[in-house]
Amino acid sequence: MVSPDAFAAFYNAAFGEVYRYVARALLGNRSAAEDVTQETFAAVVTAVRDGRPEALTMPWVIGVARHKVVDHFRQAEREQRRLALAWSTRGADPDADGDELDAADPARVAALLRELTPAHRMVLVLRYLDDLPVDEIASVLGKSVHATESLLVRARHALARSNREMVS
Repeated sequence: MVSPDAFAAFYNAAFGEVYRYVARALLGNRSAAEDVTQETFAAVVTAVRDGRPEALTMPWVIGVARHKVVDHFRQAEREQRRLALAWSTRGADPDADGDELDAADPARVAALLRELTPAHRMVLVLRYLDDLPVDEIASVLGKSVHATESLLVRARHALARSNREMVS
């Protein structure tokens, strides 16, 4: 069993190197680097609790960090594919207002989504990325189906407005 003091000493010595490795691998994206570094040390804690002494060695921790970076890129790729799919099928949506988004540019769609309020972003993600039906979204949000439909319409209009502003 590793003492809390021994773990704290290892963490203090290893954190900077792990963070620098992750930040370089993620091309300087600080937010993502912080998340991935945190996930790496969460895995270290789990391994230490499981009695794995190699978890407190730099080669092992960097190996975990490398896997976490790969997982991060895989997740980002899945999100981009879902965004592209969601917006490429948007034309089939009877509530869409005709302001088509370029499905080939998921980064642009993500940028547009970041401009929305958290409530609008959340409802669009639940509907188009998670592909949840409106009644299920209403349940998740603790709102009526009517209120959720209204929020979804307002969110789509806000997204279309942001798209028009970005184009002009």
